[in-house]
Amino acid sequence: MNQNHSTKQSLAGFLIMAVLSLAFVAASGPLYQVLRGPVTTNQPEFPLKDGVYSYEGTADSKGFSDQVELTVKDGVITACTWDCIGADGVGKQQLSMEGLYVMTEDGPTWKAQSEALAAYVIEHQSVSQLADAQGYAKDAIASVSINVTGFVNGINECLRQAAA
Repeated sequence: MNQNHSTKQSLAGFLIMAVLSLAFVAASGPLYQVLRGPVTTNQPEFPLKDGVYSYEGTADSKGFSDQVELTVKDGVITACTWDCIGADGVGKQQLSMEGLYVMTEDGPTWKAQSEALAAYVIEHQSVSQLADAQGYAKDAIASVSINVTGFVNGINECLRQAAA
């Protein structure tokens, strides 16, 4: 009889821990959002509709096409990605991480540079003042040495789609 009682207590303890764990997981996402605060205090240049917007450019002379995705939530840009996808479906982000797309031996990878550009857009809510006349990031992002024309075009198209 003691063994049966002990088994019931163990089962009850397990169920209580499972319920508490599920409650913690369910509450942690919204709690994280509240504690983290807004992604930026800057506002877009014009009102934006919430949604996910995308752009795909035409292939360049090397067969890569720009792909940009922009997420707007509560009227601000909250996420942004940029990659250049080859005819084989493999992007420069992946190629650079595998060491198959190397721009410089000691500089940041293509992936790191595209992520820095995305972070810039989220922080500034814009690409104005990002590129010079030749399409290179000005002093706004010191680590970026790649041509950003496709990125800027993609962001501008996504912003056009998101215009309220």
